[in-house]
Amino acid sequence: MMKKIFTLLPIVGLILGAFAIATEIKTTDPLPLGQQLSDVVIHCIKTAVETKETTLLSAATTYQNGYLAALTTKKTAIFAAWDKTTKKEIKTALTIASKVYKDSMKTIKKTLKASKKSANSTYKTDIKACKSNSLQDLTALHDEED
Repeated sequence: MMKKIFTLLPIVGLILGAFAIATEIKTTDPLPLGQQLSDVVIHCIKTAVETKETTLLSAATTYQNGYLAALTTKKTAIFAAWDKTTKKEIKTALTIASKVYKDSMKTIKKTLKASKKSANSTYKTDIKACKSNSLQDLTALHDEED
């Protein structure tokens, strides 16, 4: 029994260590807490956040409008289908209405996903630029002290 415990301890240690490293990587802030931020860096970060959030809001609005349009089109097509006289015509019209709705939803979901990806990519690039400005500020501050 003791041998099993001693055999499992290194494995548990490795797992916990990997978890700690993964957590550290995920929570690493691009700007260290102890670092004093200049007005330029703060403005840079605020601009990056504003751009990202505005883009996401616009993408959500576009998605919402597309979703409402798809539902409206589907409703109209379904009502029109029931104006048909034969079962075959009704079934065909309902199938077409369903396909048009699904295709519309697929398109607007793809657009939303692309917009989110673009917003996040731009945000990461902008934050890296802010970090670079921050490091330049620290270098300039260090040079002033010398």
